[in-house]
Amino acid sequence: MSPLRILSLARRIITQCLRDRRTFGLIIIVPSVVMALLGYFYTTGSSSTVTLGVVNEDAGLGSLSLSRDVVDALRGQDNLTVIEVSRADVNQSLKDKKLDGAVIFGPGFTKDVILNGTVSAEVITEGTDQGKSVAVNVKVRNAMTSAFAKMKNGSLNLNVSSSVIYGEGFTMLDLFAPYLLGVIAFAFIFIFTGVTFLRERSFGTFERLLVSPITRSEIILGYMLGFSLFAIIQSMIILLFAVFVLNVKIVGSIYSVVALQLLITLVSVNLGIFCSSFAKNELQAVQFIPLLILPQVFLDGMFWPISTLPGYLQVFSYIMPLTYANDALQNIMVRGYGIWDVWADVAILLAFAVAMIALSAMSLNKRLQ
Repeated sequence: MSPLRILSLARRIITQCLRDRRTFGLIIIVPSVVMALLGYFYTTGSSSTVTLGVVNEDAGLGSLSLSRDVVDALRGQDNLTVIEVSRADVNQSLKDKKLDGAVIFGPGFTKDVILNGTVSAEVITEGTDQGKSVAVNVKVRNAMTSAFAKMKNGSLNLNVSSSVIYGEGFTMLDLFAPYLLGVIAFAFIFIFTGVTFLRERSFGTFERLLVSPITRSEIILGYMLGFSLFAIIQSMIILLFAVFVLNVKIVGSIYSVVALQLLITLVSVNLGIFCSSFAKNELQAVQFIPLLILPQVFLDGMFWPISTLPGYLQVFSYIMPLTYANDALQNIMVRGYGIWDVWADVAILLAFAVAMIALSAMSLNKRLQ
């Protein structure tokens, strides 16, 4: 074994990478972007903040209104924002994700505490985020306990009824599945398309096609359809496995979910073709994966609600296709919406698909020239 030959080979590889500015740039940029996102999310408490709506219908007893003591105790808790709302606005605010939960104090709240020793309230949560639902219930109970800790030597009876407007009886997997379907399908298809297309270029397939009778437009459509067929198969395997093996619940129409998966496939295939046009080798193609996939995973609402992100990150969230794909899938699978109820998400995904088809066609045409 010759140390000189080993060092010579290592020097050649290092020199080659340094000369390839695109590879060297990706090596620096990709981990920096990913670690910056991780650093932000795990050093801030945005995901632990709970927004609670308060509906106070307490008629009191004379001039006494004990529900105010509970509201004051709620306002004194950390990571809790309290907003007073009307009963008529509760469900819509929860559906629009303006609230994580709501507590309703009935007309006889103070009377029940004074005369019956019972502290009664109703808690409603949206249900798609079980962590937030648990946090809302815990904070309401803690506030009640704190507000009346000195009354009747702590012998008051807490009676808090909890209900959810979506996701009743859902497991954590059921609630997380819409995000997983979108992310896994998008990532796998992007990897498959990008690497396969790069191999086509590396093996000189383009040169052989150009000397054949086939036209450039036929070549472009052929590549798109060929990649799309296998991508659709892969996407359907993911969906069927989730439904029939993992027994993921789907409240809405399965056909709507299939349509969305096909739309995600179309966007991902053409994004893979477009990005692979900028890669000279498989190392560069692989580097595009964390650069384009991981930011979407962090910013599409799967781990942290988009509304809790700072404005500059929300801008990035709303220019990423997975944000709209995951929102539409969750609305259909968990909330039971129809395809027409998520028309805005579908329209934006269609716009992404058209844009990606145009860009991938341009990149292919340029490569053929």
